[in-house]
Amino acid sequence: MDLDAAERLLRGTWGYPYFRPAQRRVVLAALRGRDCLAVLPTGAGKSLCYQVPALLLPGLTVVVSPLISLMQDQVHALRKRGVAAAYLSSTQSVSLRQAVWQALEGNRLKLLYVAPERLDECVRRRLAVSLLAVDEAHCVSEWGHQFRPHYRAIGHARRAMGAPPTIAVTATATPATRRDISTVLGLRRPVLVVTSFDRPNLHFRVRRSGSEAGRFRELVGLLRSVQGSAVVYLPTRNRTDGVARHLRRLGFPAVPYHAGLPGPARRAVLAGFLSGRYPVVAATTAFGMGIDQPNVRLVAHLGIPPRPESYYQQAGRAGRDGAAARCELLWLPGDLKMLARRPGVARRPATEHERAEALGAATMRRYVLTRGCRRNLLLMYLGEPWTRCSGCDRCAIRRGWPPAIFGG
Repeated sequence: MDLDAAERLLRGTWGYPYFRPAQRRVVLAALRGRDCLAVLPTGAGKSLCYQVPALLLPGLTVVVSPLISLMQDQVHALRKRGVAAAYLSSTQSVSLRQAVWQALEGNRLKLLYVAPERLDECVRRRLAVSLLAVDEAHCVSEWGHQFRPHYRAIGHARRAMGAPPTIAVTATATPATRRDISTVLGLRRPVLVVTSFDRPNLHFRVRRSGSEAGRFRELVGLLRSVQGSAVVYLPTRNRTDGVARHLRRLGFPAVPYHAGLPGPARRAVLAGFLSGRYPVVAATTAFGMGIDQPNVRLVAHLGIPPRPESYYQQAGRAGRDGAAARCELLWLPGDLKMLARRPGVARRPATEHERAEALGAATMRRYVLTRGCRRNLLLMYLGEPWTRCSGCDRCAIRRGWPPAIFGG
């Protein structure tokens, strides 16, 4: 197997004429049986890096994915292209899960998507796995310590499967996070593919509000200026529901999305967002992860995310089509106090994870308060050297850019 065969498959199944340079390196590593950690920006085609090799390699590729909605979206897209793919989740009926296992036993599937919590079942069933892919691999560090500890056990499951070649892909990861991912997954001399994190089409702005009502008025003004879709990120389910409700009262077709909604309701919101029926989604942080919606023109945060990685991941869901998009963070003084009270931040950090949490919180504090370039602050945190800013409110003030670049 070689890259010529991979590109023929790429053209025939996906309709793309060739791989991008970073994709080519990842695909070649997989075809040669090498472990690989790939940090590619949003919109760079990370899923193709393991989907194409999956069809060329013998046997089954297992994809560890963090969200049911993401699994559903990718499996649906693959089936439309004639690829034998399926997913397993707790939301499926018993009969449907049995049908998936029967297809696996009959060697009728090439890709199986599972959450990390279901990897043990794959081990017990003794699946013969040719390739293991870990999508949104930053979750190993960001979610694995407290929120979803099964992420920290993926390496154990991998070894129990016979340590198949593994590809870990994500859009953002600091050098420390990359080391953590490699260690936890047990990657052997992995091929490291890291491209620039910079998204020149994204324009970053931070606004301080004096009250919750004032912040909501700022949000309404932003949404009225948007031509396209918008995602509004909030820290809690209750606030997500409340903001969506108030926006609907003002005539915006807004809907909430969070883990507390029943599965059918979440699927309906996702489908409505992708179709344009619901152009405004008020969501908790996981929404939009890996979802291919190119025309998001605005990502607004009401509050300060705990770490730059999570903020840049969420902001990066804007402008996937390459056109200009805005990333707005609206904060209140109380948000800084909440940031300082996070676990591992308020007390003296002891573990490496707590030190990372403290550094992330301190960097987000600098991000909202800085008089310097916001873009470069984020990029330097992610380990990328200084670059000329293509759009943030601080550089706009210094360089005299027109206010229209930020929508007024």
